Amino acid sequence: MTGKPLRPVAIIGAGPGDPDLLTVKAHRLIGEADVVVYDLLVSVEILDLVPPGATRIFAGKRARKHFMPQEEINELLVSLAKSGRRVVRLKGGDPFVFGRGGEEALYLAENGIAFEMVPGITASAGCTAYSGIPFTHRGLATGVRFVTGHRHDGELDLNWRSLADPDTTLVVYMGLTNVQKISDELIKAGLAGDTPAAAI
Repeated sequence: MTGKPLRPVAIIGAGPGDPDLLTVKAHRLIGEADVVVYDLLVSVEILDLVPPGATRIFAGKRARKHFMPQEEINELLVSLAKSGRRVVRLKGGDPFVFGRGGEEALYLAENGIAFEMVPGITASAGCTAYSGIPFTHRGLATGVRFVTGHRHDGELDLNWRSLADPDTTLVVYMGLTNVQKISDELIKAGLAGDTPAAAI
């Protein structure tokens, strides 16, 4: 550890992959980074913004396949911050929407490391906008709900009756593995079988 005050770790949402959708602050902090710890969903185009001399550390995860367990990522961020370098934690979408950004921020705080959160366009907002599907639309959908389609314990015990609302857009993150169960449970809870749906 150097004698200088430690720099805050920047936890940045990289959005759905298009560099033009990054915030100005995200773009600046990525360009100033000494080390970038990035996830699987961060696009090559955004990684191209990392300075040539900066260290890149891949910490990606897929369902049930973790290149680096979350506990190791947390410890790595603390260790890198204590080295005095400018650390960027780059996450797809928004760090606080099914991105485990809250866990990382809490671990940093518990270890005396400051952090700054830079929001990103959520994966769902970016994908639906690019696909021309609005979350809400007068006369069709008066609200939107976000749920996970994958639980850590393997059980997908959601409140299906409350989710089977034909007036609310339901966004399911990480639901591909359980898409049949999700469909069956929603229909069983009263949602019409011909309700429009999209898998993006």
